[in-house]
Amino acid sequence: MKCKGIIAPEKGRVLMADIDVLPPVKDEVQVRMVSTLVSTGTERAWVHALENAVPKSYPYVPGYCCAGYVEAMGPEVSGFEVGDRVACYAVDVGHREIGNVPAYRVVHIPDGVSFDHAAFTSLGQTSLQGVRKCKIELGESVVSYGLGIVGLIALQFASLNGALPAIGLARSEERLEMAMQCGADAALDTRASDWRDKLRELTGGKGPNVVIENTGEPSVMTDACKIAADYARISILGCPRGRTDFNFYSEVQKKSISIIGAHAVDSIPRHYSYPNFWTFADDADCFLAFVKAGKFVIDPMIGEVVEKNEAERAYQRLMAKEINPLGMLIHW
Repeated sequence: MKCKGIIAPEKGRVLMADIDVLPPVKDEVQVRMVSTLVSTGTERAWVHALENAVPKSYPYVPGYCCAGYVEAMGPEVSGFEVGDRVACYAVDVGHREIGNVPAYRVVHIPDGVSFDHAAFTSLGQTSLQGVRKCKIELGESVVSYGLGIVGLIALQFASLNGALPAIGLARSEERLEMAMQCGADAALDTRASDWRDKLRELTGGKGPNVVIENTGEPSVMTDACKIAADYARISILGCPRGRTDFNFYSEVQKKSISIIGAHAVDSIPRHYSYPNFWTFADDADCFLAFVKAGKFVIDPMIGEVVEKNEAERAYQRLMAKEINPLGMLIHW
């Protein structure tokens, strides 16, 4: 049995291909996809083999943000039934009709939450674990630096966690407007010559207590340290695509700044949650609960929706930067 799916047969090239559908092994859930979400920055980096994003081999399978129905289960899987609506972190499955996902990365979609919204779950978990590790206290100022999907979700979670003010930073008027739609207390354009002065004013002259870095641009790490208050925490959510060279003494040690690694896969527990360190499933359930409760804004992040027969060309154009919607959903 075969299904359709997006692959990168070589560096920089993507196409729709026929992919073998194998039975799920003992601890896997087989999911028939309804919606998948393109995580644009990450997928562009891996498709183009940028630094810290080089596939071990080709063909490479991009994508991991998926929602659909349970089709089958391995013999050791419990808690799911065929036909259940689920969201999953589906690395090595990506954008395809049917795929097998480890059960610990699959969660139920609550009633009332659409497949399109549930497809954001993996990025919701990515953002949430990065926010948790900052241990935000009520009334602390928080900056979300970079307003892609991860940055906008992190901004909302910071606000829900007690940040005041919650501030978005970006160099796109559209993204700044989205930040305000998503509940930011302020949004600053980093192309403006006076944005640092405005940020200090918003934070009582001290700088933000927490900076959540979402861009993956090495140079922004230096900026994040410079704008942060003394004793601030900086959470690295965006995967840096290169090296950062700066004066660690003046930018980090002298200000007693804590830099926190927040990788969504490699720096979280697999089976049991601890304070500020939750499993994928617990964080994903939490994200979906907030979506169900109407406490989360998602629709402004959906920039384009394409059907399966349009997916190959749309994905190629997205990887080539011919189009640049914030969030592109593929319907299977």
